[in-house]
Amino acid sequence: MKLLIACVVMALCHTVRGWLFDDLNDSLNEYSCGTIGSPYDFDFQCYYRGTIAVTKSGITCQNWSDRMDILEGDVAAGLGYHNYCRNPDEGERAWCYTETVAESTGERWEYCDVPECDSTCGSVDEKQADYRGTIHKTNSGKTCQKWTEQSPHTHEMTPENKPDSGLAGHNNCRNPDGGDKAWCYTTDPDTRWEFCNVDNC
Repeated sequence: MKLLIACVVMALCHTVRGWLFDDLNDSLNEYSCGTIGSPYDFDFQCYYRGTIAVTKSGITCQNWSDRMDILEGDVAAGLGYHNYCRNPDEGERAWCYTETVAESTGERWEYCDVPECDSTCGSVDEKQADYRGTIHKTNSGKTCQKWTEQSPHTHEMTPENKPDSGLAGHNNCRNPDGGDKAWCYTTDPDTRWEFCNVDNC
């Protein structure tokens, strides 16, 4: 049964990938999240082509070409001479190899926190801590600071300190500290942080 499910998932990923290449061509590289509303309505992130290059716990990804020979089929799967998160094996979600052993897997690979394009709200019960969308501006319109950066505001809300909060490699609104709702540090030196306009589910 598990083998049958794996075959179905693989077929769907290849079908979706083919549809995307046929209809979107080079614009595929513009996708920075893992769900784009394909007609099959499945999300395996096998068509993610963004530039997140750290795992969910903040480990820098290893270059794909360091671990394997890049073949034509691998390029179609989004692999290349880079270290961006991808899902070439139709697993649960985008992932990457790492130079060090990841605590979550006990091996030299780990899943990445690739934002979900269709994630438009956060649950009230979780105070939006489960929000994984791509809103990256505050209520007042300020641009969010990347969680992995310490400028203009230094902080401790990093992927290493909050590995399950969806912070790695982006500046999207999150709620890693159990506050009232999703928020972010801002790129405005005079405004440390603000809440974001994320809807409640």
